[in-house]
Amino acid sequence: MIYEETYQYLLRNVSSTEFDTCLYALLHSDWDGVIQSPLHMMARGVGTTEKYLRQIINKFTAPQGSLKKVFVPVHQGEDVLYKFNLGPASNLGYNRKTDRYCKKYRFFYSDAFKTLTIHGKRLLLMGAFRMSVLKSEEVLFEYHEIVPDSSSLFTRQRLLDTVDAIHDALGHIVTISFASRAFSKKEVLVFTFSEGILEQYKENRAERTLLRRTIFNSGYLGHINDSVCRELERVGKYIFRSFLQEATNISNDIQKELQKLARFVYSHSLKKFGQALPANKQLLLAPKQASAYLSKIMYNEALEQMVKYAHQAESIKSLLERDHFHRNISEKAFRREVNELEMAKHIEPILHKYHQADYIRHVLNDWCETWLISRVKTVTEEFRAEGKRKSTDDKQIAAEYMERIRNDTYGQLDRLLTLLLKYGNHAVAPAVRNFPLTKKKETLQSYFAIQKERLDVLSISS
Repeated sequence: MIYEETYQYLLRNVSSTEFDTCLYALLHSDWDGVIQSPLHMMARGVGTTEKYLRQIINKFTAPQGSLKKVFVPVHQGEDVLYKFNLGPASNLGYNRKTDRYCKKYRFFYSDAFKTLTIHGKRLLLMGAFRMSVLKSEEVLFEYHEIVPDSSSLFTRQRLLDTVDAIHDALGHIVTISFASRAFSKKEVLVFTFSEGILEQYKENRAERTLLRRTIFNSGYLGHINDSVCRELERVGKYIFRSFLQEATNISNDIQKELQKLARFVYSHSLKKFGQALPANKQLLLAPKQASAYLSKIMYNEALEQMVKYAHQAESIKSLLERDHFHRNISEKAFRREVNELEMAKHIEPILHKYHQADYIRHVLNDWCETWLISRVKTVTEEFRAEGKRKSTDDKQIAAEYMERIRNDTYGQLDRLLTLLLKYGNHAVAPAVRNFPLTKKKETLQSYFAIQKERLDVLSISS
């Protein structure tokens, strides 16, 4: 999407080739806003040379007064990619109810559009943006919206020349005509787009390319078809959205940490999915089963990360509780005795780190519980809805399914407890170190016992 922030920037701050570079970035950025395209491909897509593209990147990555940097360098392995820094990242960060945006219409990427001057591109973007917002292929502008005064981007003659140029290049797509309002007699510009243009837009496939590349690099060399990709992406979107949904009223650094964590869990799970594919090729014939398989891997990854953040929080807490330790460091720093206010200032960064780790632990814990409950609820709700039609074999399969979820969950918790005992921070008492996992296991034991009892009751009643 071309969001309001990007739209305003394109109308005021770029050259013609820079305009095309931004449009290319929007079409090839992943869910984090990172442009998943090497420099030579980007230059070819924009329609310029690598040398000139480097100059554009240098401008976009440099501070621009009060404006944001347009590109932010991102290191991914040995490669340096760029994050497009205007507007929400991809299609995960916007609010459908309040955010205004323009779709990435196909004509934006045509050779005819690229030949237009910057004035032609801006005028056509204005029309397309209003078309997208109003969902109408005929839109109008008051003349003063485009030519507000003598210092504007357009003069009347430049506007007339621009309209002629658009008609010459893209007259089959849009016509722009001058008219006047019936009552006020004020001059207006009417944009009339061809029928169907509203739905002729390009889809961003950068995330799908990244998905296939991740699985390929994990060892599976076969093709992943679009139907499977869509299901895997659906699971990935869920973890991004659910993590970021929790981050609406918190500090920016925690939001960034949650976004990085969502990417780590998704990417790491895709790698494991790719490693498992050679022995489970049947998953590629059943997209829903493939997404369920990936979802289970993601649950295990999220649970492991929850333990790590819980352990990190407890380790930081144990450090915070050592008052004499902080006092000694503070007194050495100030070269004198310190008061409580100075002590508090000294430990403030540590306290912030603790709150961050503890908050993320809660997000991960809630996510894991929601995931597990949703899997178990499918069994009991199915019986509640269709119990009388279930055969004895069906009931047995359901009971075994729930038992398999329970055993898998306990096995994962026991494995993490073993790792925590072996590699955990020994400055933290074992009982404290293991508390998050032991408490979780106790809670889950009660939950599974209740669900099994409900299933037994439903089985008897049916």
